[in-house]
Parts: sequence; structure tokens; C-alpha cells
Amino acid sequence: MKQNDDFNNKEVQQLSETYTFNKGIPGFEHLKSFNLQQHDEIFSLFSASEESTVAFVTVNPFDFYRDYEFELSSECIEELQITDQDQVLVRCIVTLHDQIQNTTANLLAPLVFNKYQHLGKQIILTNNEYKTKHTLWSDKESQSKDGDI
Repeated sequence: MKQNDDFNNKEVQQLSETYTFNKGIPGFEHLKSFNLQQHDEIFSLFSASEESTVAFVTVNPFDFYRDYEFELSSECIEELQITDQDQVLVRCIVTLHDQIQNTTANLLAPLVFNKYQHLGKQIILTNNEYKTKHTLWSDKESQSKDGDI
């Protein structure tokens, strides 16, 4: 998708990919097609193709939690047609707040994508310490962010 940047009067390329979620996502099982568009170096927008009002801000969890890890079930690997680790892309839904230091990520239910087959699935992790609300930044880090999302 190309977008015109009026400030610099030049075209800016924003990457957007469409993924099929055969079972939808929890709470939105009726929606099967989702777009993942990189917003900036931190945030992406995950939105339903069929219903524009269904949209979520996401992040790459590994940018914030280097030790974040989980194993995909054989069912998930088969469903997403994953044959190589390089095919996998992971994003987590965030909850934005007025004060950026309160922004949290849902590490318990990551979005898993096969970036080559354009398939996706939201999985719910079990038997781990992950929660639905992990802060992204400490107070010192958040003070250096301008909050422009």
C-alpha cells in the first residue's frame, strides 16, 4: 500500500500483508481474513479485512522480552503449514494507555503467522508464567519515548 506523506511530499511504502485465520480469533471466530500492517519500528496494526472496526495494535514480543519462548503444538504447525522456523512471525496484542509506561502486551495469547503461506492463528499458551498484561517499558524507558503511536 502506498501512502502520500504530505509533510515531505514523497511516497512512503507501508508494508501490509493479508492472512487467513481459518478459525478466526477468540471472540471474532466469524472473521477469517486479517491484515497486518507495520505502523512504525515498534507497532503494527492487525485488522479484520471484513470488518474495519475490528483492529488491534500489536508488537513483536521478542523486542521487549528476549527470553519469551513457547512451543507450537503439532496441530498448530500442521494447520499453519509450517515446515521451517523461518516461516514463523509472532505478534502480541497490546493495550494502549494514556501514559505510555502503562502499555501492556498479551504474552499469553500470541498471534502466530506463516509469512509465506499467509496463514495465521491466535494460540492460548498453557503451563507457563505468561499473562495477558505484561508492561512493555520500565518507567525510565517510557520517559524517553515520545508516545507518538
